[in-house]
Amino acid sequence: MARPHDQGKTTNEKKATLDPTHLKPSSYHPRTMKVILSILTLGVLPVLGELKLPAFFSDGMVLQRDSSAPIWGWADPNAAVKVTFAGQHQTAKADAQGNWKVEFTGLKANDKGVNLSIETPGSTKVIQDVLVGEVWLASGQSNMEWTVSRSQGSDTEIPSAQDELLRVYVSGNVAIDTPQKDFAGSWKSTAPANTGAFTAVGYYFGKNLRKELNVPVGIIECAWGGKSVQAFTSHEAIVALPEAKNLVEQKAEALAKWDEAKVKANFEKAKAAYEDKMAEWKKEKKGRAPREPRMPSSPAVDPGMHSTIYNGIIAPLVGYGVRGAIWYQGESNANPASSMNYEELLGCMVADWRKRWGYDLSFYWVQLANFRKPTDQPGVESHWVTVQDEMRRALKSIPKSGMAVINEIGAADDIHPQNKHDVGARLARWALARDYGQKDLVVSGPLYSGFQKRGAQLVISFDYAKGLASRNGEPLKRFEIAGEDGQWKWADAKIEGESIVLSSAEVKSPTKARYAWAENPTGASLINAEGLPASCFTTE
Repeated sequence: MARPHDQGKTTNEKKATLDPTHLKPSSYHPRTMKVILSILTLGVLPVLGELKLPAFFSDGMVLQRDSSAPIWGWADPNAAVKVTFAGQHQTAKADAQGNWKVEFTGLKANDKGVNLSIETPGSTKVIQDVLVGEVWLASGQSNMEWTVSRSQGSDTEIPSAQDELLRVYVSGNVAIDTPQKDFAGSWKSTAPANTGAFTAVGYYFGKNLRKELNVPVGIIECAWGGKSVQAFTSHEAIVALPEAKNLVEQKAEALAKWDEAKVKANFEKAKAAYEDKMAEWKKEKKGRAPREPRMPSSPAVDPGMHSTIYNGIIAPLVGYGVRGAIWYQGESNANPASSMNYEELLGCMVADWRKRWGYDLSFYWVQLANFRKPTDQPGVESHWVTVQDEMRRALKSIPKSGMAVINEIGAADDIHPQNKHDVGARLARWALARDYGQKDLVVSGPLYSGFQKRGAQLVISFDYAKGLASRNGEPLKRFEIAGEDGQWKWADAKIEGESIVLSSAEVKSPTKARYAWAENPTGASLINAEGLPASCFTTE
C-alpha cells in the first residue's frame, strides 16, 4: 500500500507518573492518586483461602444480558462454590490454587437491582443491587478518560443526571510487567454526586443506548491518558507483530540499560540539589520555585511501554461479559515511530482482545479530531493526519468495527475537544445499527470508497453519501489533486449525486486526490444528509 512520506511534529500528551514513593501527597493529581491507590491496595493475587472477587464484581455492577456473564474469584483450594443469581444456581470447584469460575447464560434485562450470592463452606459473600443489561468497555487515552465535569455542557448535565440504570465502573490505573488479576474501582450509578467523575465519552455513549434500548447499561472505564495503543496490547501479541519490531526493541533496549542502583543514586543527587535550591528560593522567593525531582520508574512498569497497561487493567477484565468496546486513542501514536503502522497496531490489539475474550466483541473507535494551527496550503504532511487515515483504513481490515469522525469539533490549542456529547452519540450510532438492529440508522459521514478518472477530472465515490452537501453552504474546500509529478494542488470540488467531481486548472491529468489532509483542515465542510462529517482520505 503506497503511503505518503509524512513529516511533522510528534504529538505527546502529558505523561502520568507512576511512582508513589517519591511524591508528596500535596502534589498528587486526582488521576495519579487513583494510580497509586491501585498499586498500594491490590496485589497480584488475594490471600490464599480467602473468598474474594475482583473489584469489578461488586455492588451495583451490570452483567451482560442474553449471552454469557461469567463470575470468577478465589477461595480455599478445592472448595465447592455455589453462585446464585436471578433464579439460576451455578456451581464450581476451586482448583489447587483456589481459582474458580461460573458462567450465567441467557440472563434477561431487569429494571431493578437484585442480589447475587457466592457461597463456600464457612463463607458467604453477597453482591447487592446487580443489574442485567448491556455492558461495554470504554478504553483509550485521555480523551476517553476525560470526565463529564470537564466537558462542554457539564453545568447543566450534571445537576440533571439521574438514572439508576446507567452505571459506570470508575477505575484506577495500573502499569506492571505481568498480567494482574484485579485493579481498583467501583460501580457508580448516574446521579449528580457521581456523574462528574465519569468518562464523558463513555457516559454519553451509554446515555444514547439507554434512550434507544430502554435496558440497563454498564460502562467499564479502562483508559489512561497519554498512552500508546501498544501499551494496551499483550506482550505475546505485540512481539509477534512485524510492524511493532521497533517498539519491542525500544523497550528491550531500555530494560537492558536500566540500572536501578545508578538511577537511585542519581535521584538522591538530584533530590539533594533540589533541597539546596529550595532553601535558597525560600529566602528570597523570586521567580518560580524549583521543581522537585521524581524517581524514574523501571521500563518494565512504564505505562508508556508496550503491554504494561494491558497487564494492569485489561488482563484482569478478560472474560467479563461485554457486548463490545469503544476506543478513543491515537494521539500518542502520532509520531515517526508508529503513525504509519497504526492500522496494524490497532488491528493487533483488537485481535488480541477478541482472542482472549473468546469471541468477536464489537469494536468502535473515535478518529482523531482536528488539532493544532490550521493550514492554508496544499501538500502539507503530518503524523496526525496519517494516524487519522490509518484509522479509516482499519475499517476494512478489522471486522465488526466502526469509526466516529469528529474532524470539525476539535480546537487548535486543545488536544481535548470539549464536546464529548457528539463523540458519544456518533459512537452509539454504530452500536445501535450493528449490534441492536437499527438497520436504517446512518452510522457515519461520507467514507471514501473509490475513484475514477474522467478526462481531466477525478470522480470520488463514498459510502454513506446520501445528501452530500457543504456544512456551511459555501463551496467545498480542502480537496487536493496531483498528477504524475506528485505536486498537490487545491481542487475545485462539485457535488454530483453521491460523488464529488474534482478538477484543477493547474493539473491537466490528475492521478490522485485527497481530502482534509491536515492536522487542522479548516474549511473542510463535506457532510451527508445526517450532518455527519466526511473523513479525511487519500487515494494513494
